Formats: sequence, structure tokens, C-alpha cells
Amino acid sequence: MARFRVGERLIHPVHGAGTVVAYEKREEEGDTKEYYVIELDTPNGRLLTPVEQADQLGLRKVVEKGDRPPLWKVFAGRPKKLSPHYRERQAEIAKRLRRGSFTEVGRVIRDLAWLDSRGGLNMNDRRLFKRAKAVLAEELAAAEEIETDEAISRVESALERRVSRWQD
Repeated sequence: MARFRVGERLIHPVHGAGTVVAYEKREEEGDTKEYYVIELDTPNGRLLTPVEQADQLGLRKVVEKGDRPPLWKVFAGRPKKLSPHYRERQAEIAKRLRRGSFTEVGRVIRDLAWLDSRGGLNMNDRRLFKRAKAVLAEELAAAEEIETDEAISRVESALERRVSRWQD
């Protein structure tokens, strides 16, 4: 089980980048449970996450700048064909995002971008696509110590270059 220290930067696969600011113990149904108190990078974002469920939820350290491939490499490769069945596709994407490393989140974005270029995204797919891009950008911002807006621009630019190759 991963154990995060106070002050450590991490990624929550649903909520994005944040910092562990404290541990908190709470009494629940006669048991004492320990929680990470995570201050999210989003405005007014605070999250309590059970320590014992950190791995299951997909909490992980922010990837170090030198330990991650550049965005163009993340988006490289042939897009994975996603299920045409809505529920299966949503479950697959959610699973990949939960376990996802920086690279896996990028691959999800690549696959959804490819589907989008074919006109195949529904409203929920678009929501996941937007959220995945935000999570990747937040991690990029945290790793490179840049503003999230700049990171979003980098993600969008790298993705746009990739999608334009599919059109050629």
C-alpha cells in the first residue's frame, strides 16, 4: 500500500493534482479510520480519502519530469479501438483512468480524440475526455511547476498535432 507524507504532491485519477496537507482520524461504526486530507489544485478543492483505499482509488505520486515521456510520445501510437457499446466503453475508460499513469491517461485521451475525430463521442464520452485532459494537464503543471492554463495549452497543442496526422 502506498503511503503518502504530508506535503507530498499526488494525483487522484478523478479529482486531479493535489497536496497531502494532513492526516485525519475519524470514528465510523465503532472503527477508527485514517484519511488523507488532500488540498486539490482546483479552487476550493479539499478531499478526504481513506488511507486504506488509496491504491484501490488510484492515488499516486506526481510523475517526475525526467520520468515521463514528452506529450507527443504519450499521444503517439495507433489509437486503441474502443467498444461501440456505451456502457462497456465507459467502464473501460473509467478503469484505465483509475489505474492510469501519466502515459495511460494520455493514451485514453488519444483514443477518445480519435473517436471524436470520427464523430463518435456522446455527451458522457465528451465529459470523460474533458476530465482526462484536465487531469493530465494538472499533472503536467505539477511536474513542471507551471500554471495549469499553460499545461492545458500544451496538452491541446500536442493533441491537435496528433489529430491532424490522422486527417492526412
